[in-house]
Amino acid sequence: GHFFSIVMLTGLFLGCNSDDDTSNIPDTSNTSDTPQKIDLKEAQLKDFLFTEIDYLNIGITQPIIEDNEEIKEGEIIVTLPHTATSLMLTLGSVDINTEAYSISPSVGTPNLFSETEFVKYTITSKTNPEKSLHYNIKIVIAKNPADENLDISNFELSTKDNSKHTNTFLIKESSVQLADYFLYCLFSESVDFSSLIPTITYEGSIIEYKINDGDYTEYQLNSEKSIDFKYPNNVYFKVSNSTKSTSKTFRIVVDTQYPILFDEPEITLPNVKTGSISNHPNVTTWTNKGNNPITSMSPDEYTDIVGLDNIFLTTLSDNGTVNVKPGESGVVNIVTKSTPIAGEYEATAIFGLNFDQNTLRIVSTPTDGYINNIGYKNATLKTKVSVTN
Repeated sequence: GHFFSIVMLTGLFLGCNSDDDTSNIPDTSNTSDTPQKIDLKEAQLKDFLFTEIDYLNIGITQPIIEDNEEIKEGEIIVTLPHTATSLMLTLGSVDINTEAYSISPSVGTPNLFSETEFVKYTITSKTNPEKSLHYNIKIVIAKNPADENLDISNFELSTKDNSKHTNTFLIKESSVQLADYFLYCLFSESVDFSSLIPTITYEGSIIEYKINDGDYTEYQLNSEKSIDFKYPNNVYFKVSNSTKSTSKTFRIVVDTQYPILFDEPEITLPNVKTGSISNHPNVTTWTNKGNNPITSMSPDEYTDIVGLDNIFLTTLSDNGTVNVKPGESGVVNIVTKSTPIAGEYEATAIFGLNFDQNTLRIVSTPTDGYINNIGYKNATLKTKVSVTN
């Protein structure tokens, strides 16, 4: 009697469950009217590996997807070593779910690639064939490292706010051991030299930089990464071939075209007597507004002379130091030579500025193997005096 009751109750229980199942659980069978939801971003390739050869570099531009539809096809540029002998290559694997997506041509199928024409690969959803992505593949064969050109063809610096750019760019072969070349960048005015962003065009495989005695680290182009060029930092860039077996180094010199600022650009001296020599030390001051030390200096020439002759001897000197460093000030000293004729005298002292690779400072002496005219503008100081009997 007990056994029969249990069987009956069990039957009733199962019957109720069966009714509930059919009424509450929806039909999940897939039909053409309700395709499975596809996310095309899951079909994007992150790599493109060949079975025959390892690439040196790969650049992948992903397809543009909007509202889960491809509106622009993707592109893959694969750089192979110079040792590549055949472009009949086989896609070795893909990093997508091959249960959900197929790729054509398929993995493991040899395909003839090209350096001039694109080869198209299509990735398609297996549950909804209308959903697909496309990649256009092209091959670049790297130069033999021994044959690579190594050079910097353009080097521009801009401030963080992008308001000021260097307007002078010059490369000079180095006469000293510091680097293979000196690369000069001058701003038209003084800027914050501690935070400048390089824009570089170069030939070679690798570009790196270092500050002072630090290690070289790779510089990522278009990274908007700022570098501290402010004195006394020494910044170097190095361009290397793909194996780093050969390289060229460039010491970067950054400055303003107008590093000397006179506190008084026009000086009127106290009256002097005819026939006497008059010494005027520390008449005014000048400030180094640039990014490199400046030596004491005399003018290259005097112009705009008024009077019998130029009677001025003008010198710029330091303030008790060897050089006037950026941000420091020096003094202006003027001597008036003896003249027998009274009258008004004036002249403009012209200081030509050059960069000395050997001492890493601005000097006024004529250019030579070490001293380069790199685009500094002349500094000018006008002086007037009345000579009386």
